[in-house]
Amino acid sequence: MSSTLTNHHLLLCSTSTASAEQHKPLTNFPAKSQRPTFTNLNFRPNHHHPPPPPSGPNLVVGRRGLISIATLPCLTQIMGCLQANAAQSSTKEYLLIKEEVRKVLSKGKAAGVLRLVFHDAGTFDLDDKTGGMNGSIVYELERPENSGLKKSIKVLQKAKIQIDAIQPVSWGDMIAVAGAEAVEICGGPSIQVSLGRLDSAEPDPEGKLPEESLNASSLKKCFQRKGFSTQELVALSGAHTLGSKGFGSPTSFDNAYYKILLEKPWANPGKVVCQV
Repeated sequence: MSSTLTNHHLLLCSTSTASAEQHKPLTNFPAKSQRPTFTNLNFRPNHHHPPPPPSGPNLVVGRRGLISIATLPCLTQIMGCLQANAAQSSTKEYLLIKEEVRKVLSKGKAAGVLRLVFHDAGTFDLDDKTGGMNGSIVYELERPENSGLKKSIKVLQKAKIQIDAIQPVSWGDMIAVAGAEAVEICGGPSIQVSLGRLDSAEPDPEGKLPEESLNASSLKKCFQRKGFSTQELVALSGAHTLGSKGFGSPTSFDNAYYKILLEKPWANPGKVVCQV
């Protein structure tokens, strides 16, 4: 297994143009983008210079490190960044978003924001190229699988108000940058995010996110439809190290999730943590 992931592009900053039918979002700030030069453009990662493997006191070495090494590149893919090209984004606007997000984001709110990233991006369908990180989550907050995400949206709204007063920003860009900041604020790597996503004007189809009840085989099939290899699925699962799922510190971006799995907790049903 290598730290360089295969060339699948599930959640790579999918953009979307507005449809004729308008849906009212569950927020006071409708999704919007005023960047016509980016219409229908999908940003792709630069695969010529893969990121180096993580290092530090939290890195598991040897056989156990093979799984954890994949975590950071995969999360980088989800926010459509891998070596973002400076020509694709406005440095001034990017720094403005980062600055305002940092004002409202804390370690305690990071896990919810990172979950928001996946629930917006995770609707991507490789076959019909629909869904993805297009801000449609603001129309989908009443769905059972998105329970609790209103709090994260409200957190980001505070920053978005300030940014929109200077330069309109799409929800897709807002959520992507916030996700990168959530990782970094908890001790993860610094991730540069390309800008230019256009927001959807309607919710994505239902049933696109994986159900918690899926077994291993069904999960692999579900994520294959999103462009994920099995390796990438395992790496993405490592994001559960953040939050209150019981994998070490809820605010520390580390390898605790994998360390627990290597102890085979399912052998003792009384110690199995939910959403493994």
